[in-house]
Amino acid sequence: MRGKFWGGWALATVLLAAAGCSKPTKVEVRPDHVVLREEGGRKNLLVTVLDQKGRPMDKAKVTFASSAPDVAEVDASGVVKAKSSGEAIISAACGKATGTSRVDVKIVSSLKLALPNSGSVGPVNTVVPLLVSGKNDQGEPADLEGIVFSSSVPQVAAVDGRGNLTLLSTGDTVITATLGKATATLPVKVQIEVPAAVKVDKSTQEVRLGEPSPLDFTVLSDLGRPMKAVPLTCTSSNEKIVQVDANGTATGVGRGTAVVTIAAGTAKNTIRVVVR
Repeated sequence: MRGKFWGGWALATVLLAAAGCSKPTKVEVRPDHVVLREEGGRKNLLVTVLDQKGRPMDKAKVTFASSAPDVAEVDASGVVKAKSSGEAIISAACGKATGTSRVDVKIVSSLKLALPNSGSVGPVNTVVPLLVSGKNDQGEPADLEGIVFSSSVPQVAAVDGRGNLTLLSTGDTVITATLGKATATLPVKVQIEVPAAVKVDKSTQEVRLGEPSPLDFTVLSDLGRPMKAVPLTCTSSNEKIVQVDANGTATGVGRGTAVVTIAAGTAKNTIRVVVR
């Protein structure tokens, strides 16, 4: 009788122990996507192993592996190291449970900066988009996401995160682009144009009553070049005959003649406007 009792107690103990045994059922890897932009760049993966009840298993042993160790290798502690451009899947396994993280290695080996054909000449606040290109370590066009720009003299020209140069004053500056360990520089000579003359080919122009009509004139810079989007001051000698807006568009409101003055900075000229 006593033997049966002890045997039953031992069996119950074994069953209870088995019921309380935790098994790894899920492996979470954070972050699940890593981008490395430098050869030798590193990222430490954080791994959480969960049991069948969703409880963390702090002492669980995890084994790491890389699908492409020539692209990104991983050590026993979960530290990923970039080797060459490409994609690799890092797996973290505990028992039959596995979690993964995708690693994109985008190594930029060279960068190049250039100005468009329009150069760095224009009115103040002219925006010039820089021409940016680069190659990766495989000699292919590089992914330039995350590139950083700076201007050595931002009072002459400022540059934003997309490589748009804003011309602010005449002078010299150096634009620098950096991505990972790759760097490119571009000396830039800024020339700010200012209005020097308002050219009028026809001193007398006609508009129809009630129909807005752009007046024919051209603003020339101190470099002799036509200027667009220049702030204008336009006035009419008689607004009961001609009204004119800030873009130089005249509207006849009464039959007759008026003189319209077009001014751009200190440059100005007049047009005799006849309303028919």
